Amino acid sequence: MTQPWLGRAEPRALTPEHFSRAAERLGCEVAAIRAVWEVEASGRHFRPDGSVIRRFEPHHFPRAHWDAIGFAPRAGEAPWRASLRLSSEEMFQTAARIDMEAAMRAASWGAPQIMGFNHRDAGFERAAAMVAHMARGAPQQLDAFVRLVESWGLASAIMAHDWRGFARRYNGSGQVEEYARRMEAAWRRHSGGVRSPVVLRVGARGAAVRELQRALGIADDGAFGPETLAAVKALQARAGLRVDGVVGWRTWAALEEAARPPRPAVQATPADAVLDRVKTWSAATGAVTASVATLREALPETALTILVAGATGFALIAGTAWLLRRVRA
Repeated sequence: MTQPWLGRAEPRALTPEHFSRAAERLGCEVAAIRAVWEVEASGRHFRPDGSVIRRFEPHHFPRAHWDAIGFAPRAGEAPWRASLRLSSEEMFQTAARIDMEAAMRAASWGAPQIMGFNHRDAGFERAAAMVAHMARGAPQQLDAFVRLVESWGLASAIMAHDWRGFARRYNGSGQVEEYARRMEAAWRRHSGGVRSPVVLRVGARGAAVRELQRALGIADDGAFGPETLAAVKALQARAGLRVDGVVGWRTWAALEEAARPPRPAVQATPADAVLDRVKTWSAATGAVTASVATLREALPETALTILVAGATGFALIAGTAWLLRRVRA
């Protein structure tokens, strides 16, 4: 049985040049594509035997063959949940002997975990062709990812640092905020600590919209409606940007030339989420807010994430709050 997932050559690792070419193709910063890849890729390209890393999702395999491959969801159990519990390499190999192409369509492939049934969106006639391409090396897996991003119209989301929009399309509606926060954290690591402004579009409301409206020179009612949309599109056209009405990284940058440059809020990271929960939880709200703000400014994103992830972080924050109460007493 020919196995397209077996590497035909020594798998080549990704280099800075590969990411540079991917960024040029998508029209984004290198740090942006690296951030998205870091979050969306599994971190491994190949299995120990040299074959493309994969995960079989038997609920996507033709139902008529479920008994033959040993896939039997419990009564009342959603098939996709049963896939998480029952999937195995043996099941995949059995499915491949029954219908090779169907088995490959029912599995996710490579570091970016592209489902085989998305092969056409990634630019391949068949799942087998996509998998064989990925088997050539890590750069080919990045290439398949870039093709899929282009096909799904997600290049603009990366350019805008619209991590939520990217995650919603690429990962589905579940855990959008978590994926978006992780992308922002990865972006900061790869960009040297630069923070992405919030992304605004029609329907947005609040202080960030008022900042935008003041920079645009229109009434600042805090509601992103038709007038704001028209002003944003006019600005984008003048600046030579993609005219889509979405205020992302590049549109905010274009507004820096305005008579009254905006100061937009920045996007959050996992560390921010934990610190915000600590502030809400603590009874000493004022003291904790001050200590958390100090931590945000003093520590780089990576260190802050590690710090707040464990009990040490909570102890330090609580200790800082206690000290501040003593000083103020």
